[in-house]
Amino acid sequence: MSRISSSCLLRSLGYDFEVLSEDEVRPSRAGVRFGDLFPQLAHHDGRCRELSEKELYLHQMETIRSLESGRNVVLISGTGSGKTEAWFFYAAGGKRALVLYPTLALANDQIRRLEEYSRALGISPYIIDARRRELLVSKHGRRGLKGIVSSADLLITNPAFLMSDLKRIASRGSYLLGFIKKLDLIVLDELDFYGPREVALLLSMLRVISLVSGGNPQVAVLTAALGNPDELAEYLTDLNGRETSVIRGNPFRPRNEVYLILGKNLRSVWDCLRSHKDEILSADVGEDVRSSLESYEIFERNVYKLVEIGRSLGIDCPQPLVDPAEVISHYEEDHGVTIVFTNSIRSAENLRRRLTHEFGVTRVASHHHLVSKEEREEIEEAARSGELRILISPRTLSQGLDIGNVIRIVHLGLPDSLREFKQREGRKGRREEVGWTESLIFPIYKWDRELLSRGTNVLMEWLELPLEITLVNPRNKYSRLFEGLFKALNPDLRGLLTEDEFKLLESLGLIQQGELTERGKRTWEMMNFYEFGPPYGFKRVLREDGDLRYLEDIGHCDLVERFQPGCIDYGNDAIVVDFKRKGRIITGVVEEPFRYSTIYSFDALAFMLEEYERVKSEWGERPDIMEDYYKGRIGSEVICVVDPPADGFGLRTKVPNRVYWRLVSSRARPVSVGKGTILIRESRSLPVIAPTGGVYRDYTYGLSVELDPREDLTWLRIGLATLMLILRLSLRIPIGILYYEVANLGEKKVMMMHEPESAGLIEDLDWLEVARSVELFKPDELSEVLMMLVDEEAHYELVMRGLDWDLAKRFARRAVDYILMRQRIPFVIEGKVFMIPKPSRANKLISIDFIRVDLGEALSLGFLGLYDGENVSLQTVKREFFDSSRMDLSLLEECVNGGFSLVCWDLGSLLEDLSSLNQRTLCYILQGLRDEGRLFELRPYVEDFLGVNPISLEEVSRGLWGIGGSIKDLVVEAGRSSAEVDLKGVSRWESATRHLRERAAKIIEERVRAIYLTFLALRGDR
Repeated sequence: MSRISSSCLLRSLGYDFEVLSEDEVRPSRAGVRFGDLFPQLAHHDGRCRELSEKELYLHQMETIRSLESGRNVVLISGTGSGKTEAWFFYAAGGKRALVLYPTLALANDQIRRLEEYSRALGISPYIIDARRRELLVSKHGRRGLKGIVSSADLLITNPAFLMSDLKRIASRGSYLLGFIKKLDLIVLDELDFYGPREVALLLSMLRVISLVSGGNPQVAVLTAALGNPDELAEYLTDLNGRETSVIRGNPFRPRNEVYLILGKNLRSVWDCLRSHKDEILSADVGEDVRSSLESYEIFERNVYKLVEIGRSLGIDCPQPLVDPAEVISHYEEDHGVTIVFTNSIRSAENLRRRLTHEFGVTRVASHHHLVSKEEREEIEEAARSGELRILISPRTLSQGLDIGNVIRIVHLGLPDSLREFKQREGRKGRREEVGWTESLIFPIYKWDRELLSRGTNVLMEWLELPLEITLVNPRNKYSRLFEGLFKALNPDLRGLLTEDEFKLLESLGLIQQGELTERGKRTWEMMNFYEFGPPYGFKRVLREDGDLRYLEDIGHCDLVERFQPGCIDYGNDAIVVDFKRKGRIITGVVEEPFRYSTIYSFDALAFMLEEYERVKSEWGERPDIMEDYYKGRIGSEVICVVDPPADGFGLRTKVPNRVYWRLVSSRARPVSVGKGTILIRESRSLPVIAPTGGVYRDYTYGLSVELDPREDLTWLRIGLATLMLILRLSLRIPIGILYYEVANLGEKKVMMMHEPESAGLIEDLDWLEVARSVELFKPDELSEVLMMLVDEEAHYELVMRGLDWDLAKRFARRAVDYILMRQRIPFVIEGKVFMIPKPSRANKLISIDFIRVDLGEALSLGFLGLYDGENVSLQTVKREFFDSSRMDLSLLEECVNGGFSLVCWDLGSLLEDLSSLNQRTLCYILQGLRDEGRLFELRPYVEDFLGVNPISLEEVSRGLWGIGGSIKDLVVEAGRSSAEVDLKGVSRWESATRHLRERAAKIIEERVRAIYLTFLALRGDR
């Protein structure tokens, strides 16, 4: 039967396109058929008989042989490579296996295959999760269910249910314990699905199972990508004493053609732009634009860049025409299934309606979570049988399903994540008889256009990037936290609590005198697999035309980060308009469709709309909020006050502060950089005046470093963004695994870094090796556009500074140096004995420090600290608009008149902060003392003594004197206080800043004592 070639189809419809050819991949065969291992397969119809005739891939046979020899296995192989069969046909030889899939809903196809194989071989499989457990308990009772589970040969579940069941062991309520005690094999499938926190919990659950199991089960870990397989293998060997084999394989992949659709009228677009050549070349453009206007072949590679430049100059030229429905409609007649991926449910439904009503397509269906589970299964079966030819889905078809005869994937817009793109692509070509496959990319949304505006070659380079690795860190303290709590709560295991586990629990305030504290018990209750919170979510209701429809529940973290009133729910094209409450308790959210009636009736968006229309007018653009939304030019973000750990592993708190809609201009501005041209778009954040609610806490890693007062924060932010980019491109660490922030309180500057999910990277990365990666990094065009995914603001600033990658790398290295400084100071001072005079007024020395906190344009506070060796003097000054309160300088005057000398950390920043709050008298006193030689700056002394530059007072205080106060704590508290001042008004600043003032007093006291003691130590050493 003839197949439709998209190359011929696109040409017949008048489209221009680019093609990337991907060669066929055929894994090596083992020369043994599945039927040779288990002849029973041939006596059953369908999949089993088909499988019996197939030869095993070499990696499947290696896996079976390794498991038969008693080893653990780490199998690294792509989607569709038969990883399921690799472990199953070992377990089928009489081994009891516990199989973990990320979610059972996404593992429907694997489970269906396992059930068919099990029936053919007389094996008893059992599937259980929280929903099925309730149904089974009502049918069989608790005791009956425990007996059924205990007698299974194959138990299939998900990590969330397993973890909740393991937590029940202490209360003797576990349903799985009877099965676990007779376990032979544990299978972790799709390890690459999990984040680092979840991987830590999986490793912990393996160790917990080894503690409570009566045997010594083997472990098989299956994944598509893994960064450190040898380290994972070492962990597994340490876990059960068995050797571990690391096996690599390839999936079968037929020849594939990737089509990038550019448009169908490019020649007329080119002719029009060429007629405005002089106008275009007079703009700030590079040689690439000139070449594109002279050569049509070059223009095709840069078409979107030239079109955007024309639009920015107001040149009225036709736009490249693209109609995906026109192309997709022809695939109904093809001999195989085409899956179309969209960015939302609404766009999926709109495409289905167009195909049905405008093009008369009948063999098409949409597949998403608003379609019932039963109907989705019917759709999948109809696609397998050939009744349906076109399936449209936002996401539900991207993982876990094997339709079988999928020959083509169509992307209506690209996902931001390369991993998600690869998961989509993995749905096709999973049968050798398919022959060849196709992928079509229609650039529709912001990310697609950003890639294409750099040239088609950049988009193709993005497609060929290696995938991010799965982060597996056996030393992640989140594992130690779970295991320590598990042992502490189980009397039979309490004696196995290690010293490291006990010390961690004690340092976090979770255990005291051998017993869990109330915080410890609460932490155990809140520890669940997918998030730190109760094992239930918040309800989500879509209100449309008077009807209420319940959507999937959302988690506690999602509520805080993405579902505050005023937020956009992209998957359902809706806006969150309110919280659902029971009394003062938030129980869910209410959404309404994203349309004009919702926007104009939601009071909280009124100010945002006014600002939106003003900004669009300022940019010379027509306001059309619906078009801006569907083109990806407007979106919502929740700005949160985040309080991470300042020094290692600890509790992170996240509180929503304000919702903003971020608007990006429809017109790009060209900026020439070297011989090339980069397009920059203006953007604005539009505040949504609505209440926020909720709080999310979890344990993770963080650090805070006080910076050199002379530090350029803009360039340091660019450096940090460059560092994250290098981690992605050089070490394949996912973007977003580390979060950074630079902030200042007056002239006090701080760099903060933490892990949104506990990974242990901050503590475990070899930062010297990272520094070498920074030095070796060679940026290209793809690096520039990927910087946008890391940090749009840093990207904008870098481009506006001439895309100076050398300086960006220098500041990336500087950021690494600040991190290394945290690890270096204790070793620099180790073994050094300091003989210093006892602090007293007799030393004729007074130390001074000052912290300025700006709480908006109308209000600033200043905190002054003085220490004379015996007493600390603290006071607060306030500047409201242009009026400043006066300081009481009587103590300082007394000391100066008494012949005291003064010591500060950094004079320049001290004078700058004092001057900004109009404290000129004190500035004159300090300058006079400097001129008399009675004022000392401590920072240069410390840098010279330790041989470390940069250095901060915070690090010196922590390293020398064990003082742990951090400017980071004030930055966090200032964020909260600023929101309170906005809410209550400047006139009530005292109540709004009470916690800030208390925290500032403690920190300023610690700082002046540290300055005093350090100066005495260094003066004595000299």
